[in-house]
Amino acid sequence: MTRTPPDALAALQQAAAHHEAGRQRLYLVPSENGLSLAARVPHLMEAAIRYAFPGPDVGSENWAWPGRQDLVAVERAAAVRLGAQLGARHVNLKAVSGVSALTVALSALARPGETAFNLAERDGGHGSTRFIGARLGLRMKDLPVDPATCTLDLEALADQLAGGPRPELVYLDAFMCLFPVDLAGLREVVGPHAVIHYDASHTLGLIAGGAWQNPLAEGADSLGGSTHKTYPGPHKGVLATNDAGLAARLDEHASHLVSHHHPADVVALAVAAVEMDARGAVYAQATIANARCLGTALAERGFRICGDKRGFTDCHQLWIDIAPLMDAEEAARRLFEAGIVVNAIPLPHITAPVGLRLGVQEVSWAGMGEAEMEEVAEIATAVLRDGHDPASVGARTRALVEAYRPGEAGEQVLRAALAAIGGGA
Repeated sequence: MTRTPPDALAALQQAAAHHEAGRQRLYLVPSENGLSLAARVPHLMEAAIRYAFPGPDVGSENWAWPGRQDLVAVERAAAVRLGAQLGARHVNLKAVSGVSALTVALSALARPGETAFNLAERDGGHGSTRFIGARLGLRMKDLPVDPATCTLDLEALADQLAGGPRPELVYLDAFMCLFPVDLAGLREVVGPHAVIHYDASHTLGLIAGGAWQNPLAEGADSLGGSTHKTYPGPHKGVLATNDAGLAARLDEHASHLVSHHHPADVVALAVAAVEMDARGAVYAQATIANARCLGTALAERGFRICGDKRGFTDCHQLWIDIAPLMDAEEAARRLFEAGIVVNAIPLPHITAPVGLRLGVQEVSWAGMGEAEMEEVAEIATAVLRDGHDPASVGARTRALVEAYRPGEAGEQVLRAALAAIGGGA
């Protein structure tokens, strides 16, 4: 057996230390989720180092790489399963991330010189959309948002478009979201010929679980996004539509913008899709219930929660305007010292530059419920409102984590792998 170089062992040991520290923390980050041991295993297989490209027709030989039809079959089955969950006849799994899917969609769905509307960053739009769209030659414009409802202002959009040309593309890129979009109303305003693309990076698991609006059923022409936020899969991307013409365009552009779409990740996504079939509906409902419960519990303890007039949230995210108590960065630091990881990030429509963005999807996938949300609110109150030493309440966080930590099977696999390459326990 080839001896593992010392520097390689050092890198692995450093990552192992990070892994062990992370197992003691409670993650309330809206852009992350758990990944089962079954979904991690493909990265130890041949799939992690091989190419696999499905041909254009079912049953066709894997292009230029013979003997890999098993990987192609897994990808086709995963696409069918995801299509059933999303209500889509055409699913493309080439995108390797949410921004990869974003790039393919902008490239495929509008031509250089055409007008595309998206959400401004100040209103919760993704920071890469405008940059990528402009580099692709699109004329990017802001969708108006009503601060009172935290969603699209369709009257303002209608006024903006009155007497003028309709956009060729509307790209709904809310990575800061609390409430669904009125897709039927949006369609009425922009007309029948505009392509509406729904970036479901944050809500994909809620859509698949039937607890959030289904964009393709409500008027969107296509959707895309990442598969590791509310969808408990690997870091991967997906594109879906019911329009055969749009599917052909997405496939063509994906084939040029993504050279290799990582079969191990595809297999991991196939595993996650099966897990979502088994647990997705219960999990998605629990996620929304937990988010609302946590929002209510924090508001009752004096925290300023955005969206309070509409029940705080309809998805996994909560936004906290923490400025009346302290700077958001200081709040995130104190919570981290107490074992809770959150985002300090600019929030739409608050006065302070930065607030706290929480997500409860990972703890919901782990099985936590409303009693645990009450405990999280108590810990946050002790640390942020009442000034307790974060270390003094850290044990309460660790108790939550330990009660819902996955079984030891995954740790046994990791220890065996490290021992096999000489990395120690």
